[in-house]
Amino acid sequence: MARTIEITFVETAGLRRIRNFAEELSLKLGDLGQLPMEQADAAINTVVVSKIAIRNLGRCRQFIGRLLAKHKMTTEATLR
Repeated sequence: MARTIEITFVETAGLRRIRNFAEELSLKLGDLGQLPMEQADAAINTVVVSKIAIRNLGRCRQFIGRLLAKHKMTTEATLR
């Protein structure tokens, strides 16, 4: 059964920063999950990573956390 992770950003995060993050996530996610580039390009304040295998859920959350840190957005995002 596949899982999803929803990343919600605060309004002050900035549209350009959110889309840059989402685009990099889309490109580097690999087999951990799926985020189509079309969705990354259209992101406003929410990004949804889908089709995450249960066995990859922890690694996917860690990867997203590292990428948020790289983009200096850890305090501006909430994962669900």
